[in-house]
Amino acid sequence: MFSKKPIPDSELKKILEAARFAPTPHNSQPFEIIVVKDEEVKRQLSEVGFRLNKKEVDEHFYWVRHTIEELETKKDGVYVDVLPKFVMDLQTNPKLVEDDEFWRKSMYLYSALIQNSQVLLFILYNQKRPGVGSLKHLWGIMSIGGVMQNIWLAANNLGISAQLVSGQLMNIESVRKIRKILHIPEKDYRLLLIFRLGYERKFGKSGTKYRRELSDFVHLDQFSNKIF
Repeated sequence: MFSKKPIPDSELKKILEAARFAPTPHNSQPFEIIVVKDEEVKRQLSEVGFRLNKKEVDEHFYWVRHTIEELETKKDGVYVDVLPKFVMDLQTNPKLVEDDEFWRKSMYLYSALIQNSQVLLFILYNQKRPGVGSLKHLWGIMSIGGVMQNIWLAANNLGISAQLVSGQLMNIESVRKIRKILHIPEKDYRLLLIFRLGYERKFGKSGTKYRRELSDFVHLDQFSNKIF
Protein backbone atom coordinates (compact mmCIF):
# COMPACT_ATOMS: atom_id res chain seq x y z
CA MET A 1 0.00 0.00 0.00
CA PHE A 2 1.31 3.44 -0.91
CA SER A 3 1.20 6.47 1.34
CA LYS A 4 -1.33 9.25 0.71
CA LYS A 5 1.38 11.65 -0.42
CA PRO A 6 0.35 12.98 -3.86
CA ILE A 7 2.69 12.87 -6.84
CA PRO A 8 3.34 16.45 -8.03
CA ASP A 9 2.51 17.12 -11.67
CA SER A 10 6.11 18.25 -12.17
CA GLU A 11 7.38 14.81 -11.12
CA LEU A 12 4.75 13.00 -13.16
CA LYS A 13 5.78 15.00 -16.21
CA LYS A 14 9.40 13.87 -15.76
CA ILE A 15 8.24 10.24 -15.76
CA LEU A 16 6.18 10.79 -18.91
CA GLU A 17 9.07 12.61 -20.59
CA ALA A 18 11.21 9.55 -19.94
CA ALA A 19 8.55 7.40 -21.61
CA ARG A 20 8.52 9.79 -24.57
CA PHE A 21 12.20 9.15 -25.26
CA ALA A 22 12.00 5.36 -25.16
CA PRO A 23 13.68 3.74 -28.20
CA THR A 24 11.22 2.48 -30.82
CA PRO A 25 11.68 0.99 -34.32
CA HIS A 26 12.16 3.75 -36.90
CA ASN A 27 11.29 6.20 -34.09
CA SER A 28 7.68 5.21 -34.77
CA GLN A 29 6.62 5.76 -31.12
CA PRO A 30 3.70 3.28 -31.35
CA PHE A 31 2.24 3.99 -27.94
CA GLU A 32 -0.39 6.04 -26.14
CA ILE A 33 -0.53 6.63 -22.38
CA ILE A 34 -3.67 7.25 -20.35
CA VAL A 35 -2.98 8.93 -16.99
CA VAL A 36 -5.66 8.34 -14.36
CA LYS A 37 -5.76 10.58 -11.28
CA ASP A 38 -9.50 11.09 -10.84
CA GLU A 39 -10.80 9.25 -7.75
CA GLU A 40 -14.09 8.28 -9.36
CA VAL A 41 -12.37 6.78 -12.39
CA LYS A 42 -10.00 4.89 -10.08
CA ARG A 43 -13.01 3.59 -8.15
CA GLN A 44 -14.63 2.30 -11.33
CA LEU A 45 -11.38 0.64 -12.39
CA SER A 46 -10.95 -0.92 -8.96
CA GLU A 47 -14.27 -2.71 -9.37
CA VAL A 48 -12.99 -4.58 -12.42
CA GLY A 49 -12.02 -7.89 -10.88
CA PHE A 50 -10.52 -11.03 -12.35
CA ARG A 51 -9.94 -14.68 -11.59
CA LEU A 52 -7.29 -17.17 -12.62
CA ASN A 53 -7.63 -20.77 -13.69
CA LYS A 54 -5.52 -23.56 -12.23
CA LYS A 55 -2.97 -23.45 -15.03
CA GLU A 56 -2.39 -19.73 -14.53
CA VAL A 57 -2.09 -20.18 -10.77
CA ASP A 58 0.47 -22.96 -11.24
CA GLU A 59 2.44 -20.76 -13.64
CA HIS A 60 2.61 -18.05 -10.96
CA PHE A 61 3.84 -20.46 -8.29
CA TYR A 62 6.62 -21.73 -10.56
CA TRP A 63 8.36 -18.39 -9.86
CA VAL A 64 7.70 -18.19 -6.11
CA ARG A 65 10.76 -18.62 -3.88
CA HIS A 66 9.96 -19.60 -0.29
CA THR A 67 13.33 -18.93 1.34
CA ILE A 68 16.22 -16.52 0.88
CA GLU A 69 18.45 -19.55 0.31
CA GLU A 70 16.25 -20.62 -2.59
CA LEU A 71 16.45 -17.13 -4.07
CA GLU A 72 20.23 -17.12 -3.71
CA THR A 73 20.50 -20.53 -5.36
CA LYS A 74 18.11 -20.02 -8.27
CA LYS A 75 18.85 -16.29 -8.65
CA ASP A 76 15.43 -15.60 -10.16
CA GLY A 77 11.76 -15.46 -9.18
CA VAL A 78 10.05 -13.50 -6.39
CA TYR A 79 10.21 -13.93 -2.65
CA VAL A 80 7.05 -15.27 -1.06
CA ASP A 81 6.59 -12.34 1.35
CA VAL A 82 5.78 -9.85 -1.43
CA LEU A 83 2.72 -11.81 -2.56
CA PRO A 84 -0.80 -10.97 -1.34
CA LYS A 85 -2.38 -13.41 1.09
CA PHE A 86 -5.06 -14.64 -1.33
CA VAL A 87 -2.34 -15.85 -3.70
CA MET A 88 -0.73 -17.92 -0.96
CA ASP A 89 -4.14 -19.27 0.04
CA LEU A 90 -4.37 -20.74 -3.45
CA GLN A 91 -1.14 -22.61 -2.92
CA THR A 92 -2.26 -23.94 0.46
CA ASN A 93 -5.68 -24.96 -0.88
CA PRO A 94 -5.67 -25.35 -4.69
CA LYS A 95 -9.41 -26.12 -4.74
CA LEU A 96 -10.10 -22.45 -3.95
CA VAL A 97 -9.44 -21.66 -7.61
CA GLU A 98 -13.00 -22.88 -8.34
CA ASP A 99 -14.58 -21.04 -5.37
CA ASP A 100 -16.61 -17.99 -6.46
CA GLU A 101 -16.78 -16.61 -2.92
CA PHE A 102 -13.01 -16.85 -2.53
CA TRP A 103 -12.46 -14.75 -5.65
CA ARG A 104 -15.09 -12.21 -4.60
CA LYS A 105 -13.36 -11.66 -1.25
CA SER A 106 -9.90 -11.66 -2.83
CA MET A 107 -10.88 -8.80 -5.10
CA TYR A 108 -11.39 -6.54 -2.07
CA LEU A 109 -7.62 -6.37 -1.65
CA TYR A 110 -7.04 -5.88 -5.37
CA SER A 111 -9.62 -3.09 -5.37
CA ALA A 112 -7.90 -1.40 -2.43
CA LEU A 113 -4.55 -1.47 -4.23
CA ILE A 114 -6.01 0.24 -7.30
CA GLN A 115 -7.77 2.93 -5.28
CA ASN A 116 -4.67 3.41 -3.12
CA SER A 117 -2.59 4.40 -6.17
CA GLN A 118 -1.81 8.08 -6.51
CA VAL A 119 -1.58 7.70 -10.28
CA LEU A 120 -2.43 4.90 -12.70
CA LEU A 121 -0.79 4.67 -16.12
CA PHE A 122 -2.33 2.62 -18.93
CA ILE A 123 0.07 1.93 -21.80
CA LEU A 124 -1.49 1.19 -25.19
CA TYR A 125 0.15 -0.23 -28.29
CA ASN A 126 -0.97 1.72 -31.36
CA GLN A 127 -1.36 -0.84 -34.15
CA LYS A 128 -2.15 1.90 -36.68
CA ARG A 129 1.50 2.95 -36.76
CA PRO A 130 2.87 1.20 -39.86
CA GLY A 131 5.88 -1.03 -39.33
CA VAL A 132 8.30 -2.72 -41.71
CA GLY A 133 8.40 -6.38 -42.70
CA SER A 134 6.61 -9.44 -41.39
CA LEU A 135 7.73 -8.79 -37.80
CA LYS A 136 6.55 -5.18 -37.67
CA HIS A 137 4.11 -5.66 -34.78
CA LEU A 138 6.61 -7.81 -32.89
CA TRP A 139 9.15 -4.97 -33.00
CA GLY A 140 6.47 -2.49 -32.03
CA ILE A 141 5.28 -4.49 -29.02
CA MET A 142 8.89 -5.11 -27.95
CA SER A 143 9.47 -1.37 -27.92
CA ILE A 144 6.74 -0.98 -25.30
CA GLY A 145 9.22 -2.72 -23.01
CA GLY A 146 11.49 0.29 -23.46
CA VAL A 147 8.63 2.58 -22.48
CA MET A 148 8.02 0.43 -19.40
CA GLN A 149 11.67 0.51 -18.34
CA ASN A 150 12.00 4.26 -18.83
CA ILE A 151 8.90 4.82 -16.68
CA TRP A 152 10.26 2.50 -14.00
CA LEU A 153 13.72 4.05 -13.90
CA ALA A 154 12.48 7.62 -13.96
CA ALA A 155 9.95 6.97 -11.21
CA ASN A 156 12.48 5.20 -8.98
CA ASN A 157 14.98 8.00 -9.55
CA LEU A 158 12.37 10.37 -8.08
CA GLY A 159 11.72 8.10 -5.10
CA ILE A 160 8.39 6.99 -6.58
CA SER A 161 7.51 3.30 -6.67
CA ALA A 162 6.07 1.70 -9.78
CA GLN A 163 4.19 -1.59 -9.73
CA LEU A 164 2.90 -3.47 -12.75
CA VAL A 165 -0.72 -4.57 -12.42
CA SER A 166 -1.18 -7.82 -14.31
CA GLY A 167 -4.27 -9.62 -12.99
CA GLN A 168 -6.86 -7.68 -14.94
CA LEU A 169 -4.86 -7.99 -18.17
CA MET A 170 -5.01 -11.79 -17.97
CA ASN A 171 -8.79 -11.78 -18.30
CA ILE A 172 -10.48 -10.83 -21.59
CA GLU A 173 -13.68 -9.63 -19.93
CA SER A 174 -11.72 -7.47 -17.47
CA VAL A 175 -9.83 -5.83 -20.32
CA ARG A 176 -13.12 -5.18 -22.10
CA LYS A 177 -14.49 -3.40 -19.02
CA ILE A 178 -11.35 -1.29 -18.62
CA ARG A 179 -11.49 -0.25 -22.25
CA LYS A 180 -15.09 0.86 -21.75
CA ILE A 181 -14.30 2.90 -18.62
CA LEU A 182 -11.35 4.64 -20.29
CA HIS A 183 -13.14 5.08 -23.65
CA ILE A 184 -10.35 3.31 -25.50
CA PRO A 185 -11.25 2.99 -29.20
CA GLU A 186 -12.47 -0.49 -30.12
CA LYS A 187 -9.96 -0.89 -32.95
CA ASP A 188 -6.21 -0.53 -33.30
CA TYR A 189 -5.28 0.16 -29.66
CA ARG A 190 -4.13 -2.79 -27.56
CA LEU A 191 -3.87 -2.39 -23.78
CA LEU A 192 -0.50 -3.87 -22.79
CA LEU A 193 0.53 -2.45 -19.41
CA ILE A 194 -0.96 -0.98 -16.26
CA PHE A 195 1.25 0.82 -13.73
CA ARG A 196 0.47 1.83 -10.15
CA LEU A 197 2.53 4.82 -9.02
CA GLY A 198 2.94 6.12 -5.49
CA TYR A 199 5.27 6.73 -2.57
CA GLU A 200 6.11 3.72 -0.40
CA ARG A 201 6.45 4.17 3.33
CA LYS A 202 9.78 2.38 2.95
CA PHE A 203 11.06 2.94 -0.57
CA GLY A 204 12.22 -0.16 -2.43
CA LYS A 205 11.15 -2.68 0.20
CA SER A 206 9.29 -4.83 -2.36
CA GLY A 207 12.10 -5.13 -4.90
CA THR A 208 14.61 -7.96 -5.20
CA LYS A 209 18.34 -7.72 -5.81
CA TYR A 210 18.73 -11.34 -6.88
CA ARG A 211 19.73 -11.87 -10.52
CA ARG A 212 21.53 -14.52 -12.54
CA GLU A 213 25.29 -14.04 -12.79
CA LEU A 214 26.80 -12.86 -16.09
CA SER A 215 28.37 -16.29 -16.41
CA ASP A 216 24.88 -17.81 -16.45
CA PHE A 217 23.70 -16.13 -19.64
CA VAL A 218 26.52 -14.34 -21.53
CA HIS A 219 28.17 -16.34 -24.33
CA LEU A 220 31.30 -15.54 -26.33
CA ASP A 221 31.31 -16.03 -30.12
CA GLN A 222 29.32 -19.27 -29.82
CA PHE A 223 26.50 -20.39 -27.53
CA SER A 224 28.66 -23.16 -26.10
CA ASN A 225 31.34 -20.70 -24.88
CA LYS A 226 30.93 -18.71 -21.68
CA ILE A 227 32.46 -15.25 -21.68
CA PHE A 228 33.35 -15.32 -17.97
